[in-house]
Amino acid sequence: MDQLRRQAYLNLIELLLNCPNGEEKQILQANSELVDAGLVQVMLERANNLRTDNYLDDANSLMTLAGHLMGSYGNTMVEKLSPSIYLKFLTEVLQVTLKGKGDPNVIYPLLRDNLNLVNDNLAVALRNWARETLPHSDSQEIRISIIEVVGNFCNAIRQFPLGSRASNLEIAIAGYEVALTVFTRQEYSKDWAATQNNLAITYNNRIRGERADNLEMAISAYREALSVDTRETYPEDWAMTQNNLGTAYDQRIRGEQAQNLELAIAAYLASLEIRTREKFPEEWAMTQNNLGNAYRNRIKGKTDDNIELAIAAFEKALEVYTCDTFPKDWARCQNNLGLAYSNRIRGEKADNLEMAISAYHKTLSVYTREAFPEDWAITQNNLANAYSGRIRGEKTDNLKIAISALQAALSVSTREAFPINHAKTLYNLGLAYRNNSQLPEAYNTLNTAIETVESMRTEIIRGGEADRQKLAEEYNRISHIMVEVCLEMQNKTAALEYIERSKTRNLVELFYNARSVQKNGQPISCQEIRTLLGEDEAILEWYITFNGFKVFIITSNSTQPDIWHSSDQDLDALEEFQQEYINEYIYQRDNWKKQLETRLKKLAEILHIDEIISRLPENCQRLILVPFRYLHLLPLHALTSRRLRQNVEETGCLLDLFPGGVRYTPSCQILQLSQRVNPTGEESSPTRLFAIQNPPTQNPKDDLPFADIEVEAIEKAFNYAKVLIREKATKAALQEQIKGLQNPYIAHFACHGRFNFTNPRKSALILARVKRATDNVNLDDITDLTLEEIFNLPLSKCSLVTLSACETGLTDIRDTTDEYIGLPSGFLSAGATSVISTLWVVDDVSTAILMIKFYELLLSESRSPVAIALRESQLWLRGASVQDLLDWADSSKLLDSQNRKRIKKRLRGYKPEFQSFQDPLFWAAFCAVGQ
Repeated sequence: MDQLRRQAYLNLIELLLNCPNGEEKQILQANSELVDAGLVQVMLERANNLRTDNYLDDANSLMTLAGHLMGSYGNTMVEKLSPSIYLKFLTEVLQVTLKGKGDPNVIYPLLRDNLNLVNDNLAVALRNWARETLPHSDSQEIRISIIEVVGNFCNAIRQFPLGSRASNLEIAIAGYEVALTVFTRQEYSKDWAATQNNLAITYNNRIRGERADNLEMAISAYREALSVDTRETYPEDWAMTQNNLGTAYDQRIRGEQAQNLELAIAAYLASLEIRTREKFPEEWAMTQNNLGNAYRNRIKGKTDDNIELAIAAFEKALEVYTCDTFPKDWARCQNNLGLAYSNRIRGEKADNLEMAISAYHKTLSVYTREAFPEDWAITQNNLANAYSGRIRGEKTDNLKIAISALQAALSVSTREAFPINHAKTLYNLGLAYRNNSQLPEAYNTLNTAIETVESMRTEIIRGGEADRQKLAEEYNRISHIMVEVCLEMQNKTAALEYIERSKTRNLVELFYNARSVQKNGQPISCQEIRTLLGEDEAILEWYITFNGFKVFIITSNSTQPDIWHSSDQDLDALEEFQQEYINEYIYQRDNWKKQLETRLKKLAEILHIDEIISRLPENCQRLILVPFRYLHLLPLHALTSRRLRQNVEETGCLLDLFPGGVRYTPSCQILQLSQRVNPTGEESSPTRLFAIQNPPTQNPKDDLPFADIEVEAIEKAFNYAKVLIREKATKAALQEQIKGLQNPYIAHFACHGRFNFTNPRKSALILARVKRATDNVNLDDITDLTLEEIFNLPLSKCSLVTLSACETGLTDIRDTTDEYIGLPSGFLSAGATSVISTLWVVDDVSTAILMIKFYELLLSESRSPVAIALRESQLWLRGASVQDLLDWADSSKLLDSQNRKRIKKRLRGYKPEFQSFQDPLFWAAFCAVGQ
């Protein structure tokens, strides 16, 4: 480091030490050319000098700032330090811990003076040190003494306020895991249980890794601790761990939220059996407060009962938590009580809101901006929500108070410091502006909230995919209100653009990544959507909001979308319909089959398809449907409607009414991207086939004999075909073959499919079993090609993927956003232009006939587009009599004599005029997605 650079660092450090509190970030941004590993190193040296000269406040401030910068700029410096340096420092830390008997005040000065060594490398050093030291210790007694020192150090580092908190927790986890190699349950059960409890607390607070995984690790460790700390043997420890376990269940991400809350409540109630007010008043109050929060969020039971139980628990806690004795705990409990009163059902709503407002004001007497800025901002936000809904007083006055409180909250909940709270507060502020008829202010505020959430998608540190999902839900909530504000401002174009902006964001990112295409970062505009359409084409895009659903109708000639609005009752009917439809499909399949045709008629009425179709121009021949959430599961193309064209009324399903075909897309932006990056012209009609043919399953009864007929027939339509037949259709063979396909091709999967309703990313195409010997035992391992793996397939040369399998078009029904998590999204992301998929379990025979007919049309001289070829084959199958099917089998050039006989044999026994596959069960499951 040259002297001029060093002096520049020192000048910047002095500027930071003397600036007003809160301006450090601006100063660092203004001197960004100096913010690097060198600055961190000089900061640490300067802090040590200040400490030596007894300038403790300045030293601590500089240490804290250096710790914040360490994660971003100190890695380069950290990597240069050799393992021996960390080992030497660790030895020194453990010696100080031993001498100070674990007192953090003795340990912290050493950590502060060597903050550059307090990082993840110290966790590695701790594990390596234990691996080398413990096995060579002279006796078990010495090993125990060593581990006790390690445990005390972990307890201290876990709560160390400086440096990187993420690294501090990793060091603690490493130490506790080392301790568990010596503290076994059999020999040192009490120490083992105490270490498990400490490990659980650390995992509960962990920053690195998936938040969902960390909570599972915490829950597991708490359960282990409880296997020793039983109520009979160690009642106080048992009660403490039950309380902690309840908190972990309350925060749990995996599993059903309703069940997790029940487990949390059960744990808190168990804890209160020991933590009585008489014996342990402070602990009793803490658990009562936790119990109140669990009841407040409870899903099972009656909501009004749960809120009353929550209020009762908070009021009990306040019997101990007084403002004088426990001011911070009292304030936190008052805030929770305010939330409960805000949502209370019993009593007068006006009275409840006054109680909530009173509780929030009490909270703010302790949670001041100076003492507890983050808690103060959160409470200001809660207070604003209560004033926004307040019944007493003038509405305008209440909204002004709410807006003022939210603006105050934003002074602390900034985008830089608390981005999620910032977005939530902006959402509430936008809502307050809207309710106060300040629509431009609402629009600008909500737009800023959306930009904040979008920026966070790539900046999430804690929680990984779990937090991304929570963020998506937050985005969805903000977008709903933004769309409503745009419509109230009569800006239909902006409403559509925000809908598209909120759709399929994960899928768009995967789409770019799979194709190695540079992302422009701009959402699709209304003008760009119109350019996707031909003159005879229209888009129907559904959107479900809090108070109804809407359909945006876009044509190439419309300057702005036409919007059809439902009523609140329509939305209630649609919600009830989808719940019945999905529940019967999952649990009462036979009844679902019988009711399908009737249900589709009912759905057409609920969606008011007639009214929507009547708003389309007469020249419209082709439809692109963009469903929303659970509408992706429903065969909208099979809904019956009426259409007046040239004064003649036509009746039929949408396939009948639109001869140019009906196709689906997850979003207009996905449609745009697929058109931009996929081949056109001659390459869009490839003559090469890659196919999977009827992989055998564990149960011979599940075999698909007509899948063999299907692939053998389709294969003849191509100049070149690579088919993996039955036992050869393994996942490894599929992945290897696809890598070698360099020319445009069509991929056809004639196999079993499975949609996983509990974990949609585990939905799969079922391929051939792989037999392998393990320990002299033959194991049959079903190798599924899961959605997660499909995303990574190299399909940039694939123009069509046909999923002639069951349930390949289903999507995640639990997702409150519109991320379209299903097999088609995987294939689209991997590079395919179009996907044909199915919405339910399909029949082997009718599917084979439909698919052969589809390829006859698709590859005919006219080269019909995918949507038209699928439409014509579906309508043909629906209307074909047995005699028609027999005649087709005789004339088809794709069927050899043996397969022709097998099909004709299957149709034997029916009257010639009988229409075997008229029911929508046989033809309506198939959807064309994409181009």
